[in-house]
Amino acid sequence: MKISDVMTKEVVYAEVPGDSIGALELILEKNVSGMPVVKRGTSEIVGVVTRNDFSRRPSETQLGLLMTKGVTTISPDADIKEAVKLFLRKNFRRLPVVDGGLVGVVTISDLVWKAVGNLDTKDEVGKYMKDGVSVVWEETPANIAFELMRLSGTRALPVLDSDIKLVGMLGDVDVLKVSQRVESTNKSEMTGGTEGDQWGWDSKDVIYIASNRLEVPNIPVKDIMVKNLVTATKKTLITKCAKMMAKAKVEQVPVVDTKGKIIGIIRDKDLIRALV
Repeated sequence: MKISDVMTKEVVYAEVPGDSIGALELILEKNVSGMPVVKRGTSEIVGVVTRNDFSRRPSETQLGLLMTKGVTTISPDADIKEAVKLFLRKNFRRLPVVDGGLVGVVTISDLVWKAVGNLDTKDEVGKYMKDGVSVVWEETPANIAFELMRLSGTRALPVLDSDIKLVGMLGDVDVLKVSQRVESTNKSEMTGGTEGDQWGWDSKDVIYIASNRLEVPNIPVKDIMVKNLVTATKKTLITKCAKMMAKAKVEQVPVVDTKGKIIGIIRDKDLIRALV
């Protein structure tokens, strides 16, 4: 199977020069986790920007400084196994597809939804799932949960109630949707005496620095989490799990035991290993 068989051809992209808030609004509007960045007025790719970039550097206003440069690309004629190996070896989720210029994007989700779901295999989720999983309490403030995501390098957290029952999932996009851009001005004073005159009056230079940042509201996680959960067990076939992910348009699914208690997580990145 070739990249052209699974890639997304209608590409959502941002342009430089441009501002980061505009890119974030486009990501949220189109419900994508990231997108290529091209030079304005051309199809020449110059970078990639993701939701994770806004988590790491929420105060950066210039898209050109926020995006990741030196982007790895792939040809539409390449085998999908080439993309799988790149995804497993590197820490990214999407590959711009280039044929002269930008012609598409292939993501981990594309491979899971369109390839893993159609595999002839009896492999079960238990073979690929991740045992260790970070969770968050439903009463945790959203700004704290967002920081936990940043520190743990995860894009979503299972949510537990006071009885340690799985009650929801919180994704970075859920937090970003309720965040606001806040403009602020900081005053900086620099003091120095008159050069060459020890008795001279002190002079002060006052510099006003304007900045923008994303402010996450101090509201409980339960107010913004996704409550209609898709779950799997260790015995769920990976093909069925891939189809559930595709239908719900999610990147990871909590793995539960027979009593519904969370015991792990299965990510789309884990499932693409089945393709190689």
